[in-house]
Amino acid sequence: MSISVIELSCESCGAKLVVEPTHRTARCPYCDSPSVIDRPATTDRPDPVFAIGFVIDRKQTRGLLRSYLHGRRWAPQALRRATAERVEGVYLPAYLYSGVAESHYRAEIGENYTTTEYDAKRKSMRQVTKTEHRTLEGSHRCYVDDLVVTASEGIPNAELAAVEPFDLGGLRRYAPAMISGWTSEEPSITHEESLELARNESRREVKQRLHAFMPGDSHQGLRASTEFTDEEMDLVLLPVWVCAVRWREDRPPIRLLVNGQTGRTAGEVPVSWAKVGAAIGIGLAAVLLAVLIGTLL
Repeated sequence: MSISVIELSCESCGAKLVVEPTHRTARCPYCDSPSVIDRPATTDRPDPVFAIGFVIDRKQTRGLLRSYLHGRRWAPQALRRATAERVEGVYLPAYLYSGVAESHYRAEIGENYTTTEYDAKRKSMRQVTKTEHRTLEGSHRCYVDDLVVTASEGIPNAELAAVEPFDLGGLRRYAPAMISGWTSEEPSITHEESLELARNESRREVKQRLHAFMPGDSHQGLRASTEFTDEEMDLVLLPVWVCAVRWREDRPPIRLLVNGQTGRTAGEVPVSWAKVGAAIGIGLAAVLLAVLIGTLL
């Protein structure tokens, strides 16, 4: 997706600003006035329909980061004591998906029954539970809604999912004033790519529902093919604090995300293998000591 930069006039001082194509907001470097860019909507970059406001502020975010890092027991000690060098509030583009899922499934259903058998070893009768399997095929129809998937190439779906859920009761109809003064990203992956992400997540959710739907005492070999109809995708802007934490000069900073509405924090934190090795060594030493004491008693 190639879109040229946009020229914008600051409404306060009249300065000419050059805005990156992936940003919906800008801040004037001369008078610090925020601006929201009004660009025509396209299929891959529609106008937002909803937004959720920030509840967690920058100071609270730094506190949440300290607690999160301190709680990573196996992280390098320097990282557990590190502080964020950059904390930026971003309105992240995502799609709110809903649709009707129609599945055809096939599974082996297990029905338990009890029978009486003679136990030759004990020379007595005993009750034995056995399972009889039968093949079940059928159709299942359900509605999938309130599913959130990323529209950002910079924040993959797995990273966004790690700080979910968002309280969708906080959704408000989008208005440019809601994001004024904040960094707001435009969708950077296509509508079709986000739609496929939503369908894949929906299939996983439908599979869980099918497992719960299966009759009998047990089931195995569940297979399902699912198609979707009546699909809707609304672009929403979600409040996320994007934080860079540097803990070694020779290593790039790690990225942590904080849900700007709930405070949920997540990110991939490296493991100190020296700590892991020391813990294993202590555990083995304790086992050997217990064995030695046992042999002496």
